[in-house]
Amino acid sequence: MKIKSVKAVSNNYPRIPQKTKPRENDKFAGKIATGAPMSTSLGGRYFHKNDWWDKALRKDIGVGIERDVGCIIEAEDGSWGFGFSDRGRITASIIDDYLAPNLIGRSIFETEKIYDMMTRILSPIGSNSFSSRAISAVDLAVWDLKGKVLEKPVYELLGGSIIEKLPLYASSNNTEWLKELGFKNFKRFISYGPRDGIDGLKKTEDEIAKTRDLIGYESDLMLDCWLSMDIETTVKLSQLLKPFKLKWIEDALISESINQYEILRGRIPNETLSTGEHWYGVYPFFHAASKGIIDILQPDITWVGGLSAIIKIVHIAEAAGIDVILHGGGGSAFGQHASYGLTGISMIECSGPVITPIGVPLEEKERFPGTPVPKDGTITPSDAPGFGLEIKREWFPDFN
Repeated sequence: MKIKSVKAVSNNYPRIPQKTKPRENDKFAGKIATGAPMSTSLGGRYFHKNDWWDKALRKDIGVGIERDVGCIIEAEDGSWGFGFSDRGRITASIIDDYLAPNLIGRSIFETEKIYDMMTRILSPIGSNSFSSRAISAVDLAVWDLKGKVLEKPVYELLGGSIIEKLPLYASSNNTEWLKELGFKNFKRFISYGPRDGIDGLKKTEDEIAKTRDLIGYESDLMLDCWLSMDIETTVKLSQLLKPFKLKWIEDALISESINQYEILRGRIPNETLSTGEHWYGVYPFFHAASKGIIDILQPDITWVGGLSAIIKIVHIAEAAGIDVILHGGGGSAFGQHASYGLTGISMIECSGPVITPIGVPLEEKERFPGTPVPKDGTITPSDAPGFGLEIKREWFPDFN
């Protein structure tokens, strides 16, 4: 079965209506600080207005930039597969102008070959985020198409099953609402950075202490630093938070500063460190694993190069004896299938694309039709062919 066409598309699928009005003057308000994570756009040292995080989340559910470019791959028999990424026109032009002309006529079963071709076609441009996003969208569409043609869900193509449920964790600073939603494990976003000095460290300690009191010690608790720390502040933070038994500290340093992570590992050898959502392609993950500087790799399946890249990263991690947890893996059908299909993935993150405003059921969260949501403390991918999305071709016009 050969590829007939590859197109970047706009995502104009019907949005899920939010019928439930968010609760106002909620009892949760103010009990646990909800400070916005720090901006990465100004070097991770500065703050946005308090409503910046909420606005970012609204974009993350498909209203803004985060789900604005998809890819449709059609086979010669008329069957088609769908993948998506983000960053709009640049990503779309790479798909249409660089990748599509080279993939027409290839077999849809050549997932390994197609991924290798795409990385080499774009290697003169470099493994930047735009190239990697374009590869992700195309690669996911190929896997979706292959599953549909074989009439198998993607997790079965990978050799996995959904019998043993993976643990979930939710990422938000409103821990009480997450508990009400049924989550058992929690990640917070840090609200204070190096320029806040001792006072900022103390405030972070207070927030983590309150959260640990709320959830107890039978739940995992993690801290996401959003690329905002420096080495010295991270070391102090690690020492200060030891009594609260964090499972890991995430994204402490700027993503490209792998050499700084080597120094950080030497300073806090017993701290579990995680990062990788802003790494693109396979090679940064190989370097980090070979140096032993990161304990948990966190690629994003729609940014890093798609499912084919995730497979390679998971195998690298398994050989190095470390874990992989997909960034936001519970928020897309793609991440759900990868998490259940690959044994090296140990948990599933439910973040912005999953979590609803206070009082709104998870079923009313905006998402691609057919994307499962957490239920009874677990999440299970669709067993329909491909990634199981319930979508129609006419919802995805050519990207303009």
